[in-house]
Amino acid sequence: MKRFGEILLQTNTPRVNALFVYASNPAASVPNQKKVLRGLARRDLFSVVIEHFLTDTARYADIILPATMQIEHRDLLIAYGHLYIAWNEPAVPPLGECLPTTEIFRRLGRELGLDEPALSDSDETMATQLLDSWHPSLEGITLEKLKIRGWMRLNYPSPFVPFERFFPTASSKLEFVSERMAQAGLDPVAGYTPTHEMSQRDTLLAREYPLVLITPANHYFLNSIFANIPRQQRRAGVPTLLIHPDDAEPRQIAGGDEVRVVNARGSFFAVADVSDCVRPGVVASSKGRWLCDSKQGASVNATVDDRDSDMGGGAVYHDNRVRVDKVE
Repeated sequence: MKRFGEILLQTNTPRVNALFVYASNPAASVPNQKKVLRGLARRDLFSVVIEHFLTDTARYADIILPATMQIEHRDLLIAYGHLYIAWNEPAVPPLGECLPTTEIFRRLGRELGLDEPALSDSDETMATQLLDSWHPSLEGITLEKLKIRGWMRLNYPSPFVPFERFFPTASSKLEFVSERMAQAGLDPVAGYTPTHEMSQRDTLLAREYPLVLITPANHYFLNSIFANIPRQQRRAGVPTLLIHPDDAEPRQIAGGDEVRVVNARGSFFAVADVSDCVRPGVVASSKGRWLCDSKQGASVNATVDDRDSDMGGGAVYHDNRVRVDKVE
């Protein structure tokens, strides 16, 4: 996903000729936004988007398929930040031609003539397969019980204290020296690797883009979800940029001024919030805003690089040097 724009634009064989998007809004949430939008705008790219709303990504689609919402379909809700699993039974029938994503996949498989039995599994069958898997946390939890109760606690001790008795390592201990790291060709001793952009001092990049931009979550959105809800938009207010007084003063920036945050990858606009909540040299603006509601159709991801992190292949949303200009 972090190299989404690059993949859409590359001409190497095989070239991406079709795109199928569900449960995602990459136009708003993926790094190197300008590159992503150029890829989505390709005239020879056939795009299908399953959605509830006309998202930034859906605006580029050739076909938009209406998706059911949570109250309209069956679903197994796994634990996220807690120790419970739940069964979601539809409360109302789907409106119009809305379908669950799983049903869209089943129908697509049939139309393509694919005869793999798993492609036609029902939602209840897939839920049962998951609950019958090997993981000890699911022991004793069945779909039948979930349907009766609605939710069940995962099979963990109470209170649950991770690593109380052992760590999931070969030695069962916290390993300051790791043989697995050595076997992977990495330094077996945990250490600090400087960031690619943020750690630079007195380089051409650091002189041209002297501030580091971090992009924390917005209190009123969930990544890019809910960013189109008028009530949440009012609560979130306009896009702001936290900037330390020591950085604002030489740039003649005062609280409430409009600023442009820019680097070689792109730029976005925000309203300055001069505060010592950030340290000198660091600015912050929250993620999650949709481009259709942003000035000149750009958000913080317009400035973020789409390279891989040095370990784990993750994104580098917070290793991002920028310049901040006051808009006259």
